[in-house]
Amino acid sequence: MKSTDILSSIHSLHLSDIKNKQHSSYFFHTPEYSLLIIRFFFLEDEGLSGISTPYLIHNDSLYIYDRSRDAFDLYEKLHEDIHNSIHHELKKSEALVLKYIQEVDNLEDQLYMRKLSPIFLDVWFDLKKDITRMERMLERAYEAIEDYMEVYATKEGFPNNGFNNIMEHIQRNQRVAALNSTKLDTLYNYYNSLKSDKMNSNIYALTILSGIFLPLNLIVGFFGINTEGLFFSGNPSGTMYVIYILVSVFIVFVALFPLMAILERYILRKLLGKLNLTQKLDAIIG
Repeated sequence: MKSTDILSSIHSLHLSDIKNKQHSSYFFHTPEYSLLIIRFFFLEDEGLSGISTPYLIHNDSLYIYDRSRDAFDLYEKLHEDIHNSIHHELKKSEALVLKYIQEVDNLEDQLYMRKLSPIFLDVWFDLKKDITRMERMLERAYEAIEDYMEVYATKEGFPNNGFNNIMEHIQRNQRVAALNSTKLDTLYNYYNSLKSDKMNSNIYALTILSGIFLPLNLIVGFFGINTEGLFFSGNPSGTMYVIYILVSVFIVFVALFPLMAILERYILRKLLGKLNLTQKLDAIIG
């Protein structure tokens, strides 16, 4: 049957689905023909994209749609050629999944080594978006092939082992995509924790500076009062005495904060039993 005759025999709704290269994976079964659409993914300049391949079974013959010519090509081996075509497209998609996994691993290594990139969130968002799309496209392809097998798996010469292998590969890639999607969520939470810790450190430093210079400002303000009988007001060395007081207070406060940190780290934590997790575990095991 000619390609033009094939196109004229297809329902207009199904014909629009065939010509839509972004159509999701799906299986249509009618008394006249069956239409299997499988969409996998590839990389283009704009990023990850999906493209569908329509397989038309009409009068026990297989026709695969060629988008470049807007025509159907007739294939001799019905289900075997479908299997070979899907297997070929799946292999290319699997290679792309592995590349994305490698990028996730690189992002994870950089983050755990505290090498925070200024574009971390942009990279994270792109990976999360694309891996989620991969997972969704693989799931729909699995469902479409499953529906297709329910209709034709009992037919003579149907390559059940080959399609079962394809289904296993799709499920495996789904699990890998889901695992890396979860890993990206973990990385995002860890990134936010690092950001929060950095912010808390900055606030802590500002608090320390405020705690040091506030008493100094109070002292300077006190000696700046324009009243009679002020300390050292008639003393020719009064200015030096005030400077000595300011320096002494500054040194006390500068030494006080590290001393408090040392006390908290080496005394309080030991008393509360929070210092060495390894010792706790050894005691439990022993």
